[in-house]
Amino acid sequence: MVLNEKHNEKRNEVAAKNCELMLESGKQIYYVAPLNANPVRNMSNFVNENTYSNPTKRKGSCHDDSDEEWHGVNALCQAIDNAITIDMEKDMFFGKSVLELGFCTGLPSLFAWDNGASEVALHCYSKADLDLYVKPTMRRNNIPLNRCKFSSGDLAACKRALGGKKFDVVLASELINTNESDFKAIHEIIELALADDGICLMSAKAYYPGVNGNLPSFLDLVKVRGRFDVFYRWQAPKTEIIPRKVVQFTRTIR
Repeated sequence: MVLNEKHNEKRNEVAAKNCELMLESGKQIYYVAPLNANPVRNMSNFVNENTYSNPTKRKGSCHDDSDEEWHGVNALCQAIDNAITIDMEKDMFFGKSVLELGFCTGLPSLFAWDNGASEVALHCYSKADLDLYVKPTMRRNNIPLNRCKFSSGDLAACKRALGGKKFDVVLASELINTNESDFKAIHEIIELALADDGICLMSAKAYYPGVNGNLPSFLDLVKVRGRFDVFYRWQAPKTEIIPRKVVQFTRTIR
């Protein structure tokens, strides 16, 4: 995933399809995506069958025509599902403002809304994806558009879209699936967006093909900057070739 709108004109020709994702608790998320975009329909089957592997390429998938980022979305949703249904963090989203970043699909935002979020903001790198899939996903779930804020563009555009607003929860699917040269800007955006007592949940892999960014390098930057404490919320089965994790960031108390 490159952090700009690099999709070619053929992306706009990809048909949208109504899809569903069932999490391990039995909760279903209804969304709109390109045809054949997400290879997973049921997270319980996905985990039990040990189907984590190297990503496959698919024509028409969001962002770089790869399943890679969709696995990150699924992982983030499953981590949230575990937090609410197993760890009993029922107030994780209740009455809170939520920002979705990175590979923006709307699925994590829907989960937040269904669990009491007061407002959601979604920033998508691609305006085409925002208009063709993300907004229709929110409409499909009858989310009041006056409770949503949409924006699109690269990291600089994301920073401008924040406008100084702070969020209680930041949900970042595959945000660091890029080159290390973007890491400082990504760290700055999280720091600008996160409320003093807020949490950021990020899905990421230990290493990514095609880019030099990776989770260990980003965590090294976080440690050097000293702004956030790190906590691991979820980890893929050991059968996954390149492990994916969901990491929680909270502001360091000094």
